[in-house]
Amino acid sequence: MSERDVFTACGLTGAPLAHTFVMDSHCHLGPLGRMRIIDSSVESLVRMMDRLGVDMAAASALPACIDGAIVRGNDIVIDAVRRYPDRLFGYLVVNPLYPREAEREMARCWREGLRGLKVHNALGPRYDNPAYAPIWEFADAHRLTVLVHTWGKDIAEIEPCFERYPDLTWITAHGGAADPDEYVRIGKRYANVYVDTPYSRCPRGTIEWFVGQGLEDKLLWGTDAAFLNGPGQLGRILFARISTTQKEKILGRNALKAFRLSEH
Repeated sequence: MSERDVFTACGLTGAPLAHTFVMDSHCHLGPLGRMRIIDSSVESLVRMMDRLGVDMAAASALPACIDGAIVRGNDIVIDAVRRYPDRLFGYLVVNPLYPREAEREMARCWREGLRGLKVHNALGPRYDNPAYAPIWEFADAHRLTVLVHTWGKDIAEIEPCFERYPDLTWITAHGGAADPDEYVRIGKRYANVYVDTPYSRCPRGTIEWFVGQGLEDKLLWGTDAAFLNGPGQLGRILFARISTTQKEKILGRNALKAFRLSEH
């Protein structure tokens, strides 16, 4: 790999990536009750995307997936996707502990154009709780892309679903944050499982290690904005000591398949 490939050149000069498709697979919109976030509006997100050269972003709402304000949060994402249909892919969020409400909300969000599902155990139940069954069934019937908040240990709870729903695309969040070998194992074992990269720490060589372990076709770049800094997360890929082809895959080419973008 050249030390000054086009990706590192953009990183060094601050120029936006304009030569390849780039997708942020994991970001957020809306306020969070327990934490002050400076600006998590869709306008702020799109400004960041333009500055970095990000073509699309997949967003869920913080009020829904963390605070449990399901309808309010989903409305934020619905509005954002409606305003920026060519830039945003929307994740819906439901609470499995309220099955009737979840059924209505999933149907509503589907009608409004949300084509992904974000699940986060901050809402309470483990992923292997039977209450999730109708949610997985809806996702499977509608071929949603499912982003699962994981931190190593959560993988054991969700792994049975990878085989039970082989037609679903599963994205395990925060690869490398804990138990990195587990992310490699599931990424290589299951054709329908991807691993995303957002992490608040940046251990040297993490991206290179994942690629070396055989995950170059399974890694998806993401920012976790507005929790984390978009440029900082992008720099982890731009300056990684991997080939330009591998960077293109992680930044966007893998996402084209994971999100079935040609079908939307």
